[in-house]
Amino acid sequence: MIPESGRRQMDAVLRYGAALLLALSAQLARLPLASSTSIPYIAYVPFILLSGALGGLGPGLLATGLCSIESLYFAIGPVRNVAADPVQWLGIGTLALTGVVSSVLFDRLIRARRVAVAAAETRIQLAREVETRERMLECMIQNSPAAMALLRGPDFIVEMLNPAYQALAPGEPMAGRTVAEVWPEAAPIVMPLLNVVRDAETAYHAHECALSMHRGPGLAPEKRYFDFSYVPLRGFGAAGEVVVLAVAIEVTNYKSSEESLRAAYSELAAIHANAPVVLLVVDDQFRVEKVNDFATRFAGREMPDILGLRPADAIGCLNALSIPQGCGHGPNCSQCPVRTAVLGTLRDGTRHHSVEGWLPLSIGGRPQERCLLVSTAAMEFNGARKVLVCAQDITELKETQLELQRREEALRETVRKLESALAEKTALLQEVHHRVKNNLAVISSLLGMKADAAGSSDARMVLEESQQRVHSMALIHELLYGNEHLDRIDFAEYVRQLVEGLYTSLAGEPGRISIEMDLDPIELSIERAVPCALILNELLSNAHKYAFPDGRNGKILVRFRESGPGSLELAVEDNGIGLPAGRLGARNTKSLGLRIVGILTQQLDGSIEQEACQGTRIVLRFPVERRGADALVRAQGAPRPPGRPSSAPVPTPSPESPGPSWEAVPQHSSKG
Repeated sequence: MIPESGRRQMDAVLRYGAALLLALSAQLARLPLASSTSIPYIAYVPFILLSGALGGLGPGLLATGLCSIESLYFAIGPVRNVAADPVQWLGIGTLALTGVVSSVLFDRLIRARRVAVAAAETRIQLAREVETRERMLECMIQNSPAAMALLRGPDFIVEMLNPAYQALAPGEPMAGRTVAEVWPEAAPIVMPLLNVVRDAETAYHAHECALSMHRGPGLAPEKRYFDFSYVPLRGFGAAGEVVVLAVAIEVTNYKSSEESLRAAYSELAAIHANAPVVLLVVDDQFRVEKVNDFATRFAGREMPDILGLRPADAIGCLNALSIPQGCGHGPNCSQCPVRTAVLGTLRDGTRHHSVEGWLPLSIGGRPQERCLLVSTAAMEFNGARKVLVCAQDITELKETQLELQRREEALRETVRKLESALAEKTALLQEVHHRVKNNLAVISSLLGMKADAAGSSDARMVLEESQQRVHSMALIHELLYGNEHLDRIDFAEYVRQLVEGLYTSLAGEPGRISIEMDLDPIELSIERAVPCALILNELLSNAHKYAFPDGRNGKILVRFRESGPGSLELAVEDNGIGLPAGRLGARNTKSLGLRIVGILTQQLDGSIEQEACQGTRIVLRFPVERRGADALVRAQGAPRPPGRPSSAPVPTPSPESPGPSWEAVPQHSSKG
C-alpha cells in the first residue's frame, strides 16, 4: 500500500508532466498557422486552460510560462524584433495574463471541489458512525441487565421497553399500557415520583427501594427491592412533550444475600463473643489482632492490654512473662504447642487440630500447670495471611481421665479377680455335677445288681424302675457337666437322650414300638428339669410296659412346647389299650409311679390331665418361672427342629387290628 506522501509526490509529477506535454502540444498545434495573425497566440490558450484545469495553479503557471516563451520565440521571430512591434508585446502579455488568471481560478475551483468531496465523505462517515452508534446503543439497551422503559403521556404509557424490563414480570403485557395498569401494587408510590420528574424536569434516583410487585399474571405481589432512576427527556415527544426514561435494576437477591450475611455475621459475632474457648486472631507479624471475651477473662486482662501481644503473652504463659523479651525467647518456648502451631500455620497454612500441651499459666494471680487443647486455621485477608487460634482449657478433663484410668485399672483388677473366682466356682460346680452323676451312676449300678439278685419278678421290677428313675436324674447332671451353662439344660436334648435310653432298656422287641418326638428348643433350670424328667420317665415307662400287651405294635409320641404365653406343655401320647378314666387323678391309688407324678406336678405348680384320644394322652402343663433361672430360649431365626425318632424304625400298626385298651389290663396303673 502506497503511503500518503508517496501518493502526493506521484500526483505532482503527473500534473506537472501533463502541463509540460500540453505546452509542447501547443507549439506543435500552432506550426501550420501564419505568424502574422493573432491566431498563434490563441492556439496556446486552450492548452494553458487545460493545464490549469487539470493540474491547478502550479501546472497552469508552468504551461503559461512555456507557452509565452514559445510564442515569444516562434511567433514574432528573433527577440531583437520585439521592440519593433508593440502589438506583439500586447499579445504575449494577454496570453500570459490569461494563463495566470485561468490557473488561479482553476486552482481555486479544484480546491473547492476537493473541499466538497471531503465534506461529502465526512458526511458519509458521520452517517455511518451515527448508524453504528445507534446499533451499538440498541444492542446495549436490548442486552442490558438494567430494565429500561420509555414512558409517555400524562398517564405514563409504556411506549418502548427492553427485554430486561419485560423480565420483571414474564408473561405480563406491558407495551401500550400505563404504569398503573402494569404495576397496580406499586402505583401509589411510583406515580407521584413520575409526576414530579416530568413536571420539574429533574432526574430522580433511588437505592434499594422496596416495592410490592408481582412476578407474572395471576401471581401474588411480593416485596421486591430495586435501584432505579427516572430521567426526564425533552424533545422526544410532540410539541416539546417531556417523556420519562425509567431505568431499574432489581436487587432483591442481593438484598436477601445481604440480610443473610448480616444475620450470619450477627450469629458469628455472638458465637465469637460467647464461645467458652479462647479465640485469638494472630496477624502475619505474630501479634494478637483480635480476641473474644472469654480470652480476656481467661487471661485476667482487659482487651486493649492483650491486643498487640504475642499469643503466649496474651494467654499469660509464665515462660513468656518471666523474661523481658517475651514469647519465643524463653528456654522452653521451642516446645510450646501454641507457638509451634501458630508459626506452622503462618508459614505454610497447615491446619493444626486438637494439639495438647501443658503450659505454666497465671490463673487469678497464681501459677498453675494447665493443659490446653489448641487448634489453628489459616485465614486470608487482602492477600495477608492470618491465623485463628482456638484454645480450650481441658485440665479438669485430663485429671478426670487420669482418675478414670486409675479406676478402670482397679475395675480391671476386680473383674480379673471375679473372673478367677467365677472360674473356680464353675470348676467346682462342674466337679459337683460330675460327682453327683458318678454317685447316681453308682446307685444305679447297685440297684441293677440288686435287681439281678432279686428272687421275685415283682422285686426285680421295682428295683429296675428305681434304677431308671436314678438314671433319669443322673442324665440331667451329665448334661449340666458338659453344658456351657451350669444352671440350666436344653430340655429338648435331654428328652431325646432319655427316650433313646428308655427305648434301649424297655423295648423287648426292636421295631415293635416306635417313638416320635416333637420338641421345641427350650431351656429349663435344674430345679424344674428334675421334676419334669421324673414325670416323663414314669409316663414313658408305663407306656412301654402296659400300653402294648401281648406283643402288640404301637407308637408313642412325646411333645414339649410352649402352649401359651408363660406356659409350657409336656405331653406323652400312645395308641395302645388306653388308661381307665379317672385313674390318673385318683387320690387313693396304690401306684407309686402315679403318686410320684402327682407330687412332682405340685412342685411345678402345674396340672396334669388325661385327654381323650385313640389310646392314652397325658398332658402336663406348668408355668414358665421368669423370676428365677428358668428362661424360654429360642434360637433367633432357627427353624423349629422336627421330632427326631429314635434309632429304632417306626412300624405302622395295621388298621384292621387296633391295639386293645388299657381298661382290659388293670395292672397298668397298679404296677407302675
